[in-house]
Amino acid sequence: MKKGNNEGVFWTSFSDLMTSLFFIVLTLYVLTFLMLKKKEKELQNTVDDLQHKLEVYDMVEQNLKPLKEDTKLFRYEEAYKRFTLAFDVNFKLGKHDILPGQLLNYSFTVEKIKEVGYQLQNTIYSLAKSKTNNPGMENVSYLVIIAGSASHLSDGYQLNDYELSYRRAYSLWNYWKSIGINFEADRYNGLVDLQIAGNGWGGVGRFPRDPKNHYKSEVKNQRFIIQIVPKIGKAN
Repeated sequence: MKKGNNEGVFWTSFSDLMTSLFFIVLTLYVLTFLMLKKKEKELQNTVDDLQHKLEVYDMVEQNLKPLKEDTKLFRYEEAYKRFTLAFDVNFKLGKHDILPGQLLNYSFTVEKIKEVGYQLQNTIYSLAKSKTNNPGMENVSYLVIIAGSASHLSDGYQLNDYELSYRRAYSLWNYWKSIGINFEADRYNGLVDLQIAGNGWGGVGRFPRDPKNHYKSEVKNQRFIIQIVPKIGKAN
């Protein structure tokens, strides 16, 4: 009788143990399932975000295509994803204003600068139109950088040349505004975050010095650089 009671207690305890293990395994399964579903959702959100950014970049590339194809005005540097001007903009030594007497070959150069400004304005308009027509572009804006680069003709005036390159970029922006080209106009509704910069002697993609003709090679670095970079927020 005593032996039977012990066996009954054993099987009761064993049954309770198995029931407990079942609930533990079930709980672990549910937790694992929920964690995997959460991770799956996070991964899907990441994929959707990357897909959205890819669509934006494709759209930007299409809108920049006219600039890339206009080789009379622009030179696209694929390695640095930026534009330089396809014609020389040479200032007199130490000068920075886009004015007769400061800009060499003034009449020709200023007409080219006008054409560049109007082409960029058309591009900004196309980007604004694409944003208006595509709800997925609601949180997209653009960083537009107008930078000046200086020639390194003397080792003693680095600060002056950095300031000079900025002043030249500022003069370019100011000239465009004076003829009605304004990338920050209200009609663009904050589409453009415009920055004016002076690269001085720095920056990538500079023309290397020619030891045989230092002046001729360095003067090529006296140029304007334009970048249009999409800033992509999360899609709604």
